[in-house]
Amino acid sequence: MIEEVQLLQRERSRHIGAEGLEHRLYALSQIKRLLTEHEEEWLAALKADLHKHPVEAYASEISVLLNEIAHIEKMLPSWLKPLSKERRLLSGRDKVVTVRKPYGSVLVIAPWNYPLQLALMPAIGALAGGNGVVLKPSESAPATSQLLQQLVPAYFPKKVFHVVTGDRDVGEKLTSLQWDFIFFTGSPETGQKVYEAAARHLTPVLLELGGKNPCIIEQSGLSKTAIKKIIWGKFLNAGQSCIAPDTVYVPREQLETVLEMMKEQISAFYGENPLLSESYGRIVHKDHYDKIMTFMADGRVYYGGDASADDGYIGPTLLVDVIPGSPICTEEIFGPVLPVVPYDSVADVIQTLQTSPVPLCTYIFSNNLETQSKIADEVQSGAVSINEVMLHAVNPFLAFGGNGKSGLGKYHGEASFEAFTHPRPVYSKQTPFLLSKQFPPYSKAVLLALRKLRRKIF
Repeated sequence: MIEEVQLLQRERSRHIGAEGLEHRLYALSQIKRLLTEHEEEWLAALKADLHKHPVEAYASEISVLLNEIAHIEKMLPSWLKPLSKERRLLSGRDKVVTVRKPYGSVLVIAPWNYPLQLALMPAIGALAGGNGVVLKPSESAPATSQLLQQLVPAYFPKKVFHVVTGDRDVGEKLTSLQWDFIFFTGSPETGQKVYEAAARHLTPVLLELGGKNPCIIEQSGLSKTAIKKIIWGKFLNAGQSCIAPDTVYVPREQLETVLEMMKEQISAFYGENPLLSESYGRIVHKDHYDKIMTFMADGRVYYGGDASADDGYIGPTLLVDVIPGSPICTEEIFGPVLPVVPYDSVADVIQTLQTSPVPLCTYIFSNNLETQSKIADEVQSGAVSINEVMLHAVNPFLAFGGNGKSGLGKYHGEASFEAFTHPRPVYSKQTPFLLSKQFPPYSKAVLLALRKLRRKIF
């Protein structure tokens, strides 16, 4: 069945040059219709899967996708234009025309934390590139997954876009097949398995993985506004965001001040009992709930710590006195537990981060340009965000992705178009006459001529 879909998609992609811009734009318009004509159904599905408030669901899932489509629709005509370069040589003139060609049939494996956005965002890039898409949404977000399976066939034939649902076994079976490109979003552990499966067929991949995103507050950057942004970014989607601030580093002398400001801001957002707040999300399933709860033992709960397994609820939690080398210091938290770690100097924080796996993003709150530059230059990460959290990921002009353990490859905007296409050069040359010395038998005189005229001789 899937092999038949692959053949249909590969056949279509081979002829996509003839279809050109019009067919790509039509595919994007269908995604737009899929989102806008069923907006209330998507909001209901996201509420069912993750207890997302409609405002949060629309802002972080639907609007992000619509903005991406609008940007690509505007820019795609220029991205599709062939790039042409010419050179003058002694024997004539040569020309290289480079065109971006689709890979063919692309497998997209989506996660559960933003089950709509992270399913359709790579699909948008793949379709803009002229590929066909087979999407495997996450079984851990069943309402969104089922709605994708139900609605996509109403807007796309299988040769363009096909959805396959199922559990982990289905995902493993899909990755064992030979694809033209694989896009995966998820944990580094599963990403490594996908990478290994793709390597058996020498299939190119793009991996969007996780990471412990540090958030460094330097004294000049401490303010109520900074704390408000950090608390929002951390507890959005109940902390289940790959780009959420994972650990906050604060000047030691400001620790109590920061903690009290954070505590006040949590209450301002979610009330004294976040369990009752419609604006606060839930943990996706029991296994993930249990994992997050184990982190509580790695420090002292300063605020929060309340939980209910029956509701999939873990309250916004501030953790202090974390145990060096404990799991919360080495593993991505991916939940609503925020370690707050004091430091004596920015240099100490930099030294710590230089020996840690590369995260998706480093967050810096500072008004000191020298400090901003020092951290950005000396700490590796997929991106750097200064005096802001999360929003870099929704800027279509920014290539989004990790480095090292946090990912392989970039997408969003033009980076998506480039990720899902490969540059194919077409070489031609006008040769009014041949240079006889170009061909054997060779001589020392030819070598001398090559050294002198190496850029122009052929």
